Amino acid sequence: MNFKIFGKQVKVGQSFTKYAELNLFNAVTKFFPNAVSSIVSVSKKNKIFYIIIVLHITKKMEFTAQSNGETAKIAFDSTLEKLSKQLRRYKRKIKNSKHNDNFLKSNVLDAQFQIINEPPSGVFINKENNTQEPLIFAELDTEIEELTVVDALEKMKLGNASALMFRNSKHSGLNMIYKREDGLIGWVDPRGNRELTKV
Repeated sequence: MNFKIFGKQVKVGQSFTKYAELNLFNAVTKFFPNAVSSIVSVSKKNKIFYIIIVLHITKKMEFTAQSNGETAKIAFDSTLEKLSKQLRRYKRKIKNSKHNDNFLKSNVLDAQFQIINEPPSGVFINKENNTQEPLIFAELDTEIEELTVVDALEKMKLGNASALMFRNSKHSGLNMIYKREDGLIGWVDPRGNRELTKV
């Protein structure tokens, strides 16, 4: 599994890097021995450490978990625990689901998933209005799968993602679903063929 770690306004030491890589590897391979890649982001604000882990078990399936703590190790362990719960649920899901083939045999469309490294110095913090720019981290290839809306909703839920683009299996057009601020799910269908799809 390809492993990357970087610090955001905090120096990541070799000891913590080894600790994070070993524990992440052990936790992931327990469920998915052939995971593709993982990225760990470490940041600190007001003496609190924040950890984000992005894991690709395949090019098609991504998991994200985040947490915080008084030390980097506490924050990492908490984040890893959340990630492990997601992996456990997903492993159980693909074992029990009768629709597992939808994830394994679906038609896909290549796309770019942007995770760009730390912005240039001075970009992250806007001192004039004291706001933070979004955390962006490395560019990876990903794929846009052909799914039903129901399967797309399930995949977004299992991957703990806030948005998912997919090809609607009813008409092969590009669609997107996303979590709204009010907790509801938004659905974008540019072709306007929602009457062809039953949710």
